[in-house]
This record gives sequence, C-alpha cells and structure tokens, in this order.
Amino acid sequence: MEKIVIEVCCGSVDDAVRAAEAGADRVELNSALFVGGLTPSVGALLESKARVDIPIISMIRPRAGGFCYTDLEFETMLQDTRELAKAGTDGFAVGFLTAEGWLDEERCKIWVEAAGDRELVFHRAFDIMKNEPEEVLPRLAELGFKRILTSGREPSAPAGKEMIRRCVEVGAVQVLAGGGVRAGNVQELIQSTGCRQVHFSCHMKISDTSVRGAKLSFGLPNVPEDEKFDIIDTNKLSDLVRLIRALPEFYGSVEV
Repeated sequence: MEKIVIEVCCGSVDDAVRAAEAGADRVELNSALFVGGLTPSVGALLESKARVDIPIISMIRPRAGGFCYTDLEFETMLQDTRELAKAGTDGFAVGFLTAEGWLDEERCKIWVEAAGDRELVFHRAFDIMKNEPEEVLPRLAELGFKRILTSGREPSAPAGKEMIRRCVEVGAVQVLAGGGVRAGNVQELIQSTGCRQVHFSCHMKISDTSVRGAKLSFGLPNVPEDEKFDIIDTNKLSDLVRLIRALPEFYGSVEV
C-alpha cells in the first residue's frame, strides 16, 4: 500500500526549513498565507531550494479573491511561472476559472506551456468550480495536471470527506486533501476517503516587537502589531508527522 505523502503549506523560507526538519515529504511555498497564499518571490524559492532537499511546489496566484483573472494578471502569472521555473521549482499550484465559475481550459492550456515539465497541481479553485469531478478530473489530467488540492468543496477536508472520496474514486489525478487537517481527524480522513496525501501547516504566532507602540499600522486590521507574525511550530508539526507515520496505512513508497 502507498505511504501517506505529507505536504506542508509554507509562507516563507523559515517555514520550508522547519517543514523539512519536521519530516515533511513536500513543501508548498507561498507568500501571504493570511489571504490563502500568493505567489512566492524568486528569492524565497532560491533560498528554500538551497536549504531543503524535498520537492517544492510554488503557488501561482497574483492576488486574493477568486480565480478569474484580468489579462494583465494572467500575463503576470505567466511571467512568474517562467521565472520560478528557471529558479528551480519542482512544481506549481494554480487554478483558472471563468467568470461564471467553470474551468477555464483555454488559460490552463496557455499556462501549462509556460510551466514546462514541472509537476502541476490544480489548487482549491477546484472547490468552488461548477464542474463535476467525474467530468473535470479526467480533463485536468489531459491538460497536464498531476494532482488536485481539495477540501472536498467544504470549509474543511473532514467536512468534505464524501467529495474527497468521490474524487479518489474517479482516479484520473492524485488527490491531496487539505483544509482543517489536524491530529484529531487525520486518521479518520485517510480511512474514510482512501486519500493518500494530506496538506496542512501547523503555524504559531510570534512577536515582532520593532513596531510595538507605533502610531502607524503595517499589518492586518484588529491584530496587535507585535503578535501577527506566523511561523511553523516545529514541535507541533513533528508530532503530527510522527502520528501519520505511525498509522497502519503507512506502508511502501510513492513518487512525491
């Protein structure tokens, strides 16, 4: 039986290093995790690649909000994709929808050419698209996507376990379950869905006291200035990785 692949959602080079130290199989590298993750800088990728020896998937998302982009946003995504590919990313996570919420096949085709031979992931835009999995997952595979990241079209993967199982049963692409995955639910999620890959973060708050007492705000509203910096909690993540490794389902090996 395939082992459970553990992907950790990272918002910085520090996160990537901590994820690798905790035993992750793969990193998804972002910036701005507080808005769901945006495209990381080339510098962040280069520094991460210099410090970790596990695959790094780079998010391609130019802004918060939905997934129907302006022409200039799309051109920016193509340029970011080319530059991150040159910098050595192992893969990309992206999603394109039409204004009506359907898969945007034309933009997917154009973007896949820019991505080249990297591993391609269709991210949680899947969770809000109108296409049914039986129809869209084989099409994503034809377009060149290897995997989807999904919470089963619910706010969390445990709540969306029926849809996740449905996607697993389609079998066209790998299914990476993410969103609300915790120590208390990961075993049941794996057992009930047949999913062999999980995605989570395990962040904690640390202080940046350089802005304490300032009259200006440089962060999110209603968040204390010296308590808004997120970083992976290595101990908590290590415990979760060990828990997953100890599950009866953890056998064999799988390409990551």
